[in-house]
Amino acid sequence: MTGLAAHTEQIILLAWSRILGLEDTALAAASPDGHRIEAENDDAAAVSLVQIFGRTVLYGPRSLLDAARGMPDEVLALESRLLQLARTQYPGARILGEAHLLYCEEPPEIQGSDKVSVSFDTEHVQRLMARSPADDVARSGLEDSAWTAAVVRDDTGEVMSAAGRHVWQEVLGHLGVLTHPDHRGLGLGRFAAAVAVEEAFVAGLIPQWRAAAESPGSLRMAISLGFSEVGHQTTVTLD
Repeated sequence: MTGLAAHTEQIILLAWSRILGLEDTALAAASPDGHRIEAENDDAAAVSLVQIFGRTVLYGPRSLLDAARGMPDEVLALESRLLQLARTQYPGARILGEAHLLYCEEPPEIQGSDKVSVSFDTEHVQRLMARSPADDVARSGLEDSAWTAAVVRDDTGEVMSAAGRHVWQEVLGHLGVLTHPDHRGLGLGRFAAAVAVEEAFVAGLIPQWRAAAESPGSLRMAISLGFSEVGHQTTVTLD
């Protein structure tokens, strides 16, 4: 049980069917814990195993789908094994990582503060990214986010945290958070994320959170915001 309504599940499955290049009803019609679905794309820049609501899809070039046939899902879900498979045909393949997929249906409670304010000025987000480690900025996805919000200290104007949102298939609001290293552990990232979740609902989107396997703090934050884990994704780039 994921704690999500059946209608929400159907919308998420529809979105992922389109993301993976399948027919709209492919995932919804598939039986949970059934046979693995193959999503062929010879122009794909990555090979990815997506497990969501009990359905499993392997996405990538036909040659890799053929090579993976017969390999158990639990083996392909390991980034090291998926990388090994990819490098038999793509020597330059690189690990993008394993991640938990989470969604929520209700906005979290947001407690205001007399010390910080929320800013929707993109200049504030730019300032935070300029001061933050490049790897953290890349993981947050804020550089390409069409919507952003920043948490700004009232007395100094310092930007301490920010959240961004990408729209996937017109129904999912994929969220990312960035907190400056000097201000972590204070709940500022969670505050920015809570604002992003609420604004996603206002825009009519289902909030989506992808927590990297090597970042347990991201998973804990998502769960604290009311997200439910519904799946897992492992991806290897092929360039």
